[in-house]
This record gives sequence, C-alpha cells and structure tokens, in this order.
Amino acid sequence: MSELAFCKSFLSALDARAAKLSSDHIADARQYPAQGASTLPRLPHPPHPQRPNPPTTTTSTPTTTITLKPLKPSTPTLALAAINASKTSIYDLKQHYATQTSIPANKIKILYKKKPVADSKTLAEVVGADAGPEVEFGVMVMGGGAAGGGGGTPVTSPPAVAPPTESEKGLASAGETSAGMAHGTAGVSASGKEIVATEEFWGDLKTFVLQRIKDAEEGERLVAVFRGAWEENK
Repeated sequence: MSELAFCKSFLSALDARAAKLSSDHIADARQYPAQGASTLPRLPHPPHPQRPNPPTTTTSTPTTTITLKPLKPSTPTLALAAINASKTSIYDLKQHYATQTSIPANKIKILYKKKPVADSKTLAEVVGADAGPEVEFGVMVMGGGAAGGGGGTPVTSPPAVAPPTESEKGLASAGETSAGMAHGTAGVSASGKEIVATEEFWGDLKTFVLQRIKDAEEGERLVAVFRGAWEENK
C-alpha cells in the first residue's frame, strides 16, 4: 500500500467517528431534547433524627485523708484532708510538714510501712491497691531538725570574739601560761560518757542507723542492742 492510499483510508476511518467538541464550544439549550427533570426524593419529616445527647455522668475525684505520724512523740502529728493521691507527691507531703512544724524540709524523711520512699513518687504509686479513705505515713526527723512550734527560728548574730590575751600571744610568763591552761581545762565540755548517757545521743544514733539500712524495725532493734551492751559495760 502506498502512502497516499494509506492516508485516504485513515481519513475515511476518522470521518466515521463522532466529531470532538472544542474547548470553547457553545451549545443552544433550546435544541436539547425534552425530558423530565431529575430531582432527589423527599426526606421524611423530620428530615433526620436528632443526635442523642451524650450521657452526663458526674464523677468526683476520690480524695484521701493523710496522717503524718512522726517516729518521735515529741514531734507533732499532722493530718491532711481531701488529698488527691494521684496528683500529690511525697515531696508535697514533706513540704506540708515542714511548713506546719518549721522543720527544714531537708531534715525530713517520709516513711510508708516503716520504709523510706522517694520524694518523686506520687501517693498513688506508693500506696497502690492499699489506698483508702485514710492512709498513714511515718515521718523521720534527721539529726539537726527540731520543731519550731509554727514559727521560724530567729536568726541571732554570732558572739563577738574577744581579742587574744597575752598568754595566747606567747608573751606571758610561764606561771601565767600554766594558770591559763588550768583554767581552760576546767571549762571543757561534758565527757564522752556523759554524752552517751543522754537521750539526744541515742536519738541521733537511731536516725543514723535508719538512714543507712532503710528499715525502721531493724534500726530500732540494733539501737536497742547497742544500748543494752552499753548499759552492761558502762
């Protein structure tokens, strides 16, 4: 087949196809065939069912009454009502107790079931399934912390330092120096045996042992053993 014959057959084939409309083609709507308009079916009355309102449930956050009971009876017991266990940390309890008793917060340790707990944990994490309307925590006051009865301890100026005497400068005679040494010896504080015999010593020892072993019952037992041995051999 020659090229001319091929072109004629191709053009005749195109003539048999429907003509394509250009992008700017305009048709007269009056020449459209008559037909019925298509409409959507009518909606029932009311048009659509009302959306049900979400159920209103009044849920109140459970609260807990916290009792902070110190190990030493000389330290006050503190009760905190309406505490949200999931939003209150052990550090918050420590701050409450420090505010009410004027004991420095760094001298306070919170215990649960006689074991120290971390400040970063919440009450819900510590208590867990044992949470109820009332929960008791222990309070251990470390050495150097003392209750101030609700008020801060007044700050006093340090005593004035007397100028050095002649004997301290080494300019006094041998007799004066000996007399000064004897006078200084007479003013020495209590001996070691007298310090051990005080309740403050055993309280500080108990606090030290509790900080080391983290067990209140074992700490009390060890202190009792130490004190019994001292009583037998003093």
